[in-house]
Amino acid sequence: MMREERNSYAQSMFAKHPELFPEDRRQSILDGVVLIGMAPFEAKLAGGAFAYKVVADKSKWPENTDPLKIMWAQSIQADNSEIWMMFKNSSQFANGCDTSFRVYFEQGRAVKIEKLGGEEC
Repeated sequence: MMREERNSYAQSMFAKHPELFPEDRRQSILDGVVLIGMAPFEAKLAGGAFAYKVVADKSKWPENTDPLKIMWAQSIQADNSEIWMMFKNSSQFANGCDTSFRVYFEQGRAVKIEKLGGEEC
């Protein structure tokens, strides 16, 4: 999805579900920057295409639950699932280069963002 399409989709999500997108994070989403404290869906809107790993909270989710369902549910009701999302974009870091990075989520919120290298300018 192109950045313009992502921004258009993000704007429609802001309008449909304003309670899920705090005003102070909306500009970062539109700028393509994932922030500490974002839920996985906010990170998706900001970061673009991603790969992921989910270790479901066994006290909440039955075995074989769709991991994307678990990820998106964190916006509404966070749990103890562990989530990693990997992105590559040119907007996360100030250098303007396509850079890979990983975001780790606990209790439904981003707690760590790490640059993975592999910059392409």
